[in-house]
Amino acid sequence: MNNNLSKIYKIMKKHLLGSRIFFALILGGLLLETGISLAMPQMISVIIDNLETQTVRWLACCTLLFCVTVILRGGVSVLNTYLSEATGWKMCDYLREDMFRHIFSYSVSRHKAAKAGVFLERIEGDINILVGFFSNMFIDIFSSLLMVVGILIVFFQKSVAMGAAFTALAMVIILLFVKTQDFIAGLWKAAREKETEVLGEFSQDVAAYQDIMGMQKENYVLGRFKGIFREFGTKQVRASFLGNIPATIFFSLLNAGEGVVLIIGMILMSKGRMTIGNLYLVLSYVGLLNMPFYSLKYEFAQMPRVLAAIGRINDVYEEKEERRNGGTMLWEGDGSIVFDRVTFGYVPENVVLKDISFRIESGENVLIEGRTGSGKSTILQLIAGFYSPDEGSVRAGGQRVEDYRSDSYYDGICYIMQSNPVIEDTVRNHVTRYRDGYTDKEILQALRTAHLYEWVADELDRGLDTVISAGDVSYDRAQLLAWAGVLLMKPKILLVDEFDGNIQDRTVRVIDGILSGGLEKTTVVMVTHKHRSNIKFHRTMKVEAGKLVNSSAGME
Repeated sequence: MNNNLSKIYKIMKKHLLGSRIFFALILGGLLLETGISLAMPQMISVIIDNLETQTVRWLACCTLLFCVTVILRGGVSVLNTYLSEATGWKMCDYLREDMFRHIFSYSVSRHKAAKAGVFLERIEGDINILVGFFSNMFIDIFSSLLMVVGILIVFFQKSVAMGAAFTALAMVIILLFVKTQDFIAGLWKAAREKETEVLGEFSQDVAAYQDIMGMQKENYVLGRFKGIFREFGTKQVRASFLGNIPATIFFSLLNAGEGVVLIIGMILMSKGRMTIGNLYLVLSYVGLLNMPFYSLKYEFAQMPRVLAAIGRINDVYEEKEERRNGGTMLWEGDGSIVFDRVTFGYVPENVVLKDISFRIESGENVLIEGRTGSGKSTILQLIAGFYSPDEGSVRAGGQRVEDYRSDSYYDGICYIMQSNPVIEDTVRNHVTRYRDGYTDKEILQALRTAHLYEWVADELDRGLDTVISAGDVSYDRAQLLAWAGVLLMKPKILLVDEFDGNIQDRTVRVIDGILSGGLEKTTVVMVTHKHRSNIKFHRTMKVEAGKLVNSSAGME
C-alpha cells in the first residue's frame, strides 16, 4: 500500500505539483467549491432563524444572495470538472510517453519474448485505469475529504459529542479502507495479469489463424480459450465480490452515524440548546455528508484496481533497460566487419551461431546463403547491434559494436528487412529516417532513382509532406521507400535481409540498379533465399547449422 501510494506521489510530484500554476488552480477551485457548499446551509439557517424578526426586503435580499451563490457554485463545479479531466489526461499522457520510451529501451530479445499485445495492454489497459484516478478519483477523494473536515468542524462547534461521534466514525472508515487495500489490490492485479495473458494468447492465435486452420486445430484452440476465459472470469468475479465488502460496511457505518447525529440534534433542541435553524443546519449537513461519503465509498471501492494497475506498471519499470550500443565512441573508421570466434543463441540452450570467424572489407558486396534457420539473419542482427554475442566479438569500423554511441552507430549503418515497416507519417520522414540536413532536391532525386518520383509528385496531394500509412502503400513501394532512404543516407554498412522474397521482378531490377550505381563505397551484406538479384557479389558465404562452411575469400 505505502509503496503504491509513493509511486502515485512521484508521478504527481513530477507532472502536477511541478506545475505550480495548474496545481494552484485545482486546489483553489476545490477550496472555493467546498467553502460555497458549506456556506449554503448556513445561509438558509440564518434565514429560518430570522423569519419573524427581519423585514421582507431583508429576506428577499438573502434569497437573491442565495440564488447567486447557487449559480456561482455551479460555475465553480464546471470549472473543477474541466480541470480534473485535464489533470487526468495530462498526467496519463506523461506516463504513456515515459512508459513507451522505457519499453523501447528493452533489448530486441525482450520484445521477441513478449506475447503480442502485452505492452499495449500495459500502456492502454493499465494507464486508462489511471486516467480515472488522476481526474475523477483524485479530485473526488480530495474534495470529499475537504467537505468531511469542514462538516466535522461545524459539528464540533454545535456539539462536542456530535463532532466526536462523527470523527470516530470517519477514523473507523479510513482504517477499514487502509487495512483492506493491499489484499484487494492483489486480487485485482491477478485478474489483470490473467486479462493480459488472454489478450496475448488471442493475438498470437489470430496471427497464426492460417496454420491453425491448416492443421485443423480450431477445436483445440477454442477449448483452450474456453478454459482461459473461465479462469479469467473467476478471478474477476472474486476480486469484484470481495472488493465490494469494505464498501458495503463503509456505507452501513455511514447510515448508523446519520442516525446518531439526528438523535443528538433532537435532544439538544428539546433542551433549548439548538434553534430550528441550527437543527435544519445539522440535518442539512447530515444530508450533505452523504455526498462526500458516497463519493469516498465509490472511489475507495475502485482504489484496489488503481493500485493493481500501478503495481503492474511498476513491474515494467523494474525491468532493466538493455540499450544496445551504449558506449561512448563515435564511428570514425571504415565499413569493415569482423566476426572473431562468435557464438550466439537467443536462449542459452539453443545455440544459433557456433564459433564463427570472418572478415568483410570496407566496400565489399557479400552474399550470405543458407537454409532457413541456419543463422543467416542472426549474423545481420549481430552486426546491427540488436544482440550481443555470447562469446567472441563483432567489430564494425575497427571497433566492437557495443562500444559505439548509439546515435553515431546508426548514422553509419542501415538495415533493410524483407517487409519494410510503414508507419503513419510523411513520405519525407520515411525517406530521411528523421534525419535533418537533406534538401527537397536531394530527397526527390533519391525517390527518382528508386522509381518513386512519379508516385510522390503526381499521385500524392502534398508530395513529400503527404502522410501515408501501411494501407496506402503496396509491398513493392514500401520496399523501395527503404532503398530511397539508403540512397539518401549512403551508409558505411548496408544490411539486407531477404529483400527479394515477395516483391515483383521489376522491383528487384530497380534495387539491382541502386546497388550497382549508387552505393559504390558502401559495404553491402545481403542475405537471400531466392537468389533473384543479378548483382555480382565480391564473394559468397555459406552458413549451415550455425557454422560457416564456405567462403570464396577473406576468411581469417
